[in-house]
Amino acid sequence: MKHSIARVAAHHGKGALRALLALLLAAGISGVTHAYSQSRSDRAFLEWAIQIEIQQQDMGRIAQRRAQTSAVRELGTYLLERHRQAESRLRPVASRLGVALSNRLSATHLRVQRRFTSIPSANFDREFIRHEVGDYRYFIAHFEAAAASRNGSIRQYATNELASLRQDQTRILTLAHRGS
Repeated sequence: MKHSIARVAAHHGKGALRALLALLLAAGISGVTHAYSQSRSDRAFLEWAIQIEIQQQDMGRIAQRRAQTSAVRELGTYLLERHRQAESRLRPVASRLGVALSNRLSATHLRVQRRFTSIPSANFDREFIRHEVGDYRYFIAHFEAAAASRNGSIRQYATNELASLRQDQTRILTLAHRGS
C-alpha cells in the first residue's frame, strides 16, 4: 500500500494524497491514522513531556530525602505524586497516537539529577526552589505551544495540564518568595 500511496503523491500531488488518505480513513483502514495523526513537533512534545514527568518524580524524591525544611520536603512529596499522575494521563495519549515513550531519563536530565544529589545540604532548598522556578517557566511555555497543536489529543492533554502546571508554579513561587 505504501508504494501505491507514494506513486499517487508523486503523480498527482499532495491534494490527491490527502483525498486518498481521507478515503482510506473514511473506509476505516487502520494504521493510516497513526502515520498522519501527529506532526513531528507533536511527537517531540510527547517524548519531551515524558522526560519531564519522570524527572519531576525523581526531583520530588530527591527533595524528600535532602530538603532541610518541611516546606521543601512537602513540595517534593507533592511533585512526586503530581507528576506520577500526569505520567499516567500522558502515556495513554501517546499510545493512542502510536508513540512509544521511554521509561528512562535522557543524559541531560540524569546530569540534573546528579547535580542535585551532590549540592551541599545547606544550599539544597534554595537551589532546588530556584531550579523549579526556572523549570516551570519552561514547562508552561512548552505546554502552551502544545495547546495550539492541530492534533486534538495533544491539544486537550496540554490544555488540561496547563491549569495544574500554573497552580504548581504559584506554589513554587510562594516558596521562593518566602526564602526557602
